[in-house]
Amino acid sequence: MNLIPNPKHLTRKPGTFSLEIPSLILADGCDNRLSFHALQIRNTLKDLQGFAPDLRAGEPAPGAIYISHSSRGDGYSLEISPKQIKILGDGPSGAFYGLQTLGQLLFQYGNELPCLYISDTPDFADRGFYHDISRGRVPTLDQLKAIVRELSSLKINCLELYVESNFEFTECLDITDPENRLTAEELLELDQFCHLYFIELVPSLSTFGHLYDLLQSRKYRHLCELADYKPSNHYWMEKMDHHTIDVFNPESLSLICSLIDQYLPLFCSNRFNICCDETFDLCKGKNAGQDSAQAYLSFVTKLISHVKSHGKTVQMWGDILLEHPEKVSLLPKDTVLLNWCYLKDPVKKNVEFFGQSGYAQIVCPGTSSWNRFVEEIDRSTGNITKMAQYGYENHAQGLLNTNWGDFGAICSWNCQQFGIAAGAEKSWNALGDLDEYFDRSVSALLYKQRDVNVVQLIRELGDCQRTAEWARLVPWFSARKRGEEEELEADIPKILEHIAHCQELLQKFRELGADTDPCMGDLAVAAQAIRLLNQTVLFLSGHAEFTRTQLKEWWEAWIPDYENAWLRENKLSQLGLVVQFLEQLTKM
Repeated sequence: MNLIPNPKHLTRKPGTFSLEIPSLILADGCDNRLSFHALQIRNTLKDLQGFAPDLRAGEPAPGAIYISHSSRGDGYSLEISPKQIKILGDGPSGAFYGLQTLGQLLFQYGNELPCLYISDTPDFADRGFYHDISRGRVPTLDQLKAIVRELSSLKINCLELYVESNFEFTECLDITDPENRLTAEELLELDQFCHLYFIELVPSLSTFGHLYDLLQSRKYRHLCELADYKPSNHYWMEKMDHHTIDVFNPESLSLICSLIDQYLPLFCSNRFNICCDETFDLCKGKNAGQDSAQAYLSFVTKLISHVKSHGKTVQMWGDILLEHPEKVSLLPKDTVLLNWCYLKDPVKKNVEFFGQSGYAQIVCPGTSSWNRFVEEIDRSTGNITKMAQYGYENHAQGLLNTNWGDFGAICSWNCQQFGIAAGAEKSWNALGDLDEYFDRSVSALLYKQRDVNVVQLIRELGDCQRTAEWARLVPWFSARKRGEEEELEADIPKILEHIAHCQELLQKFRELGADTDPCMGDLAVAAQAIRLLNQTVLFLSGHAEFTRTQLKEWWEAWIPDYENAWLRENKLSQLGLVVQFLEQLTKM
């Protein structure tokens, strides 16, 4: 039985429940969103048996699927007996999660469901997913809705989108292209869609560091801490490393407050994430010599005050505060600290520090999919597992699983499913391991492959990209463009082994339906990309037995498949920059 998240308590019982056109009955007073989701179950039953059951209000009845809930809470019970199915939620969300579990069972067992009793409740109140849409891919509204549907099926209840300048802020209309930003109409519709699926869409906006596009524009360059800054690295590197706003210029606060005021009304959430992470340049330019800790605290406090004036609770990343622990207690006490760490073996003492600080804390591991064509499962497994454990032990409010887009967001949605599901599993069940059972559940439920361990194939493919790392090629390329003769290290025997194994994995994905299944298709495209990256490193390090022309032709043959996969789910966004980088790489 493959279920994500795995229920806390599950007891198998004798017998089965036969789906013979059962009624779907909602108790009086049920949240009307449950009617919508009951209809989704009805559609599933129609596909299974050819007849759609009726949906009505009433009391439990033989042969029926009965749904009820109390006032509040995410816990639920699901009882399948030979005579009926009962879902009882602690609150509307709990009943919804019971329906999600039932949906997973229907997918696996079809018309004959095994009798069982499930009693389930999550370990964390906040179970979130944080998605970067600023550094490469900007999803279409349809794709964002698909993401919401998937997250909700995994019992995630919070979604945050990382935004820098890729929204139609009045200040950014001359900075970003329409195909690289979201609109107010899209966000309003997404917010309502999230509510339907019991997900809180929490606004998140870069307000301090990571304002490169804004502060490199002609109009706002004077507000950059680094005066007259001249970019010398590739755009992706510059966007990651710079810029921090000049907190001593009064215009800076006015500008950021304007961005917040335009963004905030689009969301029902009573929370707002001001970010404020990685302020690398603070007091290192115009304001060199000033106390950077005091400057940080002063500006952040003003931002918090502004957001709170709108009746919102403030979230913020905690990395800079960890550098100045003596300043933490000076923040408003209702500030929620987002504690991120993406190491395979994360730093436990930081979670303990925030846990003892008196502030609410949300632990933030990551999918380990950025800078890669496919996620690195061994890294995300350790990171997510331990961050969940540390958070649970230190009474964290929740877990926010992050999915960044460093250096162009080259990884497609379908190539990072394990990390997404792992975050959902550990935010519901904080303790325990992500074992072979979980691998099988991801393969069956997310990749629709019950007889093949797709996760193991992805694990092997992830290993193959370690000899041709995107995060190493981008800085190397940037240094060479500056005229620096930086050597590109290459483990030739390992590269040759990985090239051969990528070809084997590509064939397996093709056998699993790459031509018709988008998931297998995207994995096949990733396998080809990783093979080509290894061949590129082989060529650039002077060890290739093929020509530059051949390498260029191989990439040119691959690019259309990648473009099609990208545009199936995303706006044009930075696709052209990815393609341009690959074309330039073959010319080095």
